[in-house]
Amino acid sequence: MSDSFEPRIDLHGERVEEALERLERFLDRAMLSDERDLSVIHGHGSGLLKAAVRVYLKGSPYVSDYRPGDPWEGGDAVTIVSLRA
Repeated sequence: MSDSFEPRIDLHGERVEEALERLERFLDRAMLSDERDLSVIHGHGSGLLKAAVRVYLKGSPYVSDYRPGDPWEGGDAVTIVSLRA
């Protein structure tokens, strides 16, 4: 069985609770892969999802750093995540 890991998750348009559950599973899978640089797409919207994602990432033991995307990465509608080695 081939189980390739895509280092990007699209959460925009989702409710915060469901999005954070998906983000948690995504990070779990990422830690089992060789990927250490991830993209979390949350969109702009009201800003609630973006804020919740960043608070979650701040408290995650998997995450060494995160930042808003650069313009070519999707800008502030995306958070770029670096995982601990």
